[in-house]
Amino acid sequence: MNWRTKLTALVISGALTIPAGQAHAFLSSIDKQDGGIGNTENYLDMVPNLALDPKVDNIIYPLMSTPAIKKNGSDLTIKVDTKDKNPAGWEVSLNPTEAANIDGTFTLPVKNVQKGSSYWKDSSSIYEVTVQIPDEVPEELFDLQVSYTGNGTRITDDEPNSVKVVKEFKKEFKFMHLTDIHVGSPRNVADPANITEAGLWHPDRTKRWLYLQKTIKQVNLLKPDFVVMTGDLMYGQMNPKEYIYEYEETYRMLKQFDVPVYIVPGNHDYYAQDATLTDGAKYWEQYFGPQYFSFDYGPYAHMIGYNSFDWHKFDRQGHGSVSVPTWGGQIRDEQMEWIKKDLADNKSSAQPEQVRGLFSHHNPLWRDRDIWPSTDPHVNEYWKEYDAKHDPQHLTTLIKGEALGIKYDQQWHGEGSHELIDVMKQNNVNISLHGHTHIDNITEQDGILYSTTASIELSAKPWVGYRLFEKNATDNKFNSYVYEGPDRSMPVYQNGNTSAGVVSFENKFQLPNDGSQVTQTATVTNRLNKSLTVNIPFYMKQGSYTPSVGKVVETQLYGSKQFVEVQVTIPPNTVENVELKR
Repeated sequence: MNWRTKLTALVISGALTIPAGQAHAFLSSIDKQDGGIGNTENYLDMVPNLALDPKVDNIIYPLMSTPAIKKNGSDLTIKVDTKDKNPAGWEVSLNPTEAANIDGTFTLPVKNVQKGSSYWKDSSSIYEVTVQIPDEVPEELFDLQVSYTGNGTRITDDEPNSVKVVKEFKKEFKFMHLTDIHVGSPRNVADPANITEAGLWHPDRTKRWLYLQKTIKQVNLLKPDFVVMTGDLMYGQMNPKEYIYEYEETYRMLKQFDVPVYIVPGNHDYYAQDATLTDGAKYWEQYFGPQYFSFDYGPYAHMIGYNSFDWHKFDRQGHGSVSVPTWGGQIRDEQMEWIKKDLADNKSSAQPEQVRGLFSHHNPLWRDRDIWPSTDPHVNEYWKEYDAKHDPQHLTTLIKGEALGIKYDQQWHGEGSHELIDVMKQNNVNISLHGHTHIDNITEQDGILYSTTASIELSAKPWVGYRLFEKNATDNKFNSYVYEGPDRSMPVYQNGNTSAGVVSFENKFQLPNDGSQVTQTATVTNRLNKSLTVNIPFYMKQGSYTPSVGKVVETQLYGSKQFVEVQVTIPPNTVENVELKR
């Protein structure tokens, strides 16, 4: 075991407080830019020989990464790949999510079954199963379960966090943008003071990735109508074998959300670290499904999530090492044509007040050709060669691009940015959401709001943050996405101080919140310099309850547990006790 591995093991166990010099020495093997390299295998201490466990099986829509938001009484069309089996005897139900802390199943009547197809899944045995959402299904996020008999065998598949039921779609809806959560990233311990919050492969799962656990709790309290997450869910460069551990960990963490989350890949999710075994693009399809898609929030929003790391495997590959030559943005023709068609189809039927948004990892405004300094002769030489060959896979082009990327970083590195922006303008897109840089930026251009949000990874500047977008009542614009200054996101930690571990807001229950109480007190602490509206989930004994402050927005009996959701607005820098009594 070399010194790096020993040091890493001590960091993980919490047995060593690392002096700054040693910590930086440990991280010196990892370049500051996204094309970095590392060689630790500390993840093997957790579950040796972990095998690939694909999550996308028979159900291919809706998925955890592409959930469906549906009204009571409306139809939902599910896509199922029966894998060459002839299906019969369909049964469909909604079940509580892992985060819901309740029991109960809602059966969805099957209205129609027919052969179908998928733009992203190559199969000749896809069936479209149309079901109805009954009126009695409460307004919550659910797991989807589909059962059928295929060639004499009963087959059941479950997809977590994949269906959100609503009573009505809100014209003044709100959504959140998170990006660059980077499960497994060594950059989370670049500052030794962040070791506890990082929880880097901590043997106790409750202490692993604390920064992400705390973020998810805040999102669930804010309870937006949906969340978009723009890539770099994991790190994927410490070792080719580590990818599968990071995909498993990321999937496990995302199930803690209690709101629908739409996810697109970033460069770190898509690296191909060797010729045959480790391809992030294949893992993505097996764990999260499509690399690009669109969804509607009723008639009020049409959103497209696209893959801005759309490169050939050769470009994404670590050639003989875990160093990669390309980590900047690109869109190729196939995906571009899909985006054009999707926007055109939507435009033909959209209501005038509909919001149109796109989200991806890389910002198409930030092109390397514009950012890299023309005063550097190596930059001029690179673009001259690029334009002459027009082949980013040419070996000398890759080598030169990687060297300049390490020097200047890579933003939008390849093709498609100008065309994409033109398509957005032609189709009246309002908003474009991105990550990658781990910084905050707001740019408005040609009527489009381009929002880049700081990372959830602890390397973020000025702080670890996310954005909350609240739709204006009178137009297609949003507010609340800037916490302070010209562009700053909402900080996860109080005043952006990650090492102290104190979050900007939180809720704590006085008694176990497990359905065994007839009285309960929730203490909500708001450390932000702005008021905050949160939704508190109480699980009580059966009965009718009244809160001391706020209002009950939902109450539902699940077996012997009475779920009571209380919405309350907390003033800035205030602690509020919310008592619930029968």
